[in-house]
Amino acid sequence: MRPYFFLTGQSSRRALSRLPLSGQARRLLAEARELVSAAGAYGGARHGTVRLGVIPTIAPYGLPGFLARLRQLFPEVSFAIQELQTEVLIKELRAGEIDLGLLARPFEDQGLAGPDLVVEPFVLVAPEGHLLSAPGTIQPREIAGASLILMEDGHCLRDQAIDVCRAAGTPPATSVTAASVATLVRMVESGLGATLLPASALSSEVAGVAGLIARSFGDSPPGRTVTLQWRETSPSAEWFLEIGEVLRDHYLELNETIPEVGGTRPRLLPLR
Repeated sequence: MRPYFFLTGQSSRRALSRLPLSGQARRLLAEARELVSAAGAYGGARHGTVRLGVIPTIAPYGLPGFLARLRQLFPEVSFAIQELQTEVLIKELRAGEIDLGLLARPFEDQGLAGPDLVVEPFVLVAPEGHLLSAPGTIQPREIAGASLILMEDGHCLRDQAIDVCRAAGTPPATSVTAASVATLVRMVESGLGATLLPASALSSEVAGVAGLIARSFGDSPPGRTVTLQWRETSPSAEWFLEIGEVLRDHYLELNETIPEVGGTRPRLLPLR
């Protein structure tokens, strides 16, 4: 008779994660996890571990303060955070490797659910003396064909910046890329060119740095939609909606930390 093996507990999950699983096997594992979660959700449980994937251009700016608030609201829950690029995040979310994803649109959201939280405006950052460093508000058409420093392939911020430039008339001409927002800003600081940043990064990366000029795009700025997503079959959807509301409020509080820049003050706008 062929033996059957039943693996339970954390060590078993690690063992399973090392096995070469097919797509169907991963889906079955995800469904099994959701059955366990459903039992807890039925009892109103708020405990265990929630695995949250966050894209790298959000994690350093959106998570500080938010995680502390989650610990206060849900003291019996552990939140395991992973920085993942959009494509990997979506793949792991669908496979049940993570429970929640904090990311920016656009992406293929088939099989996923969750609220769009805020629209985060982009801000142009340039070194002093650059053609785009004039004071005051900048218009999108001014960056058409400009040489911009962008994120490396795989980061949604790169695609979003290219879309902004394409909408202005011409895709950006660029030969310089960076692996992180912090590196992006240091390249601008060194005089290599200008870039587009999400407004939430300004207080950490730009404020107080000599030689950098930040300009807003006025009252209707281009930006990105920040969203919290989960599998549409998740039994914890009601609870995850609560987390989304906490995250939206947290993002709006970030408006108080965004420094003044040239032109209209950039502000994150709520979506409901």
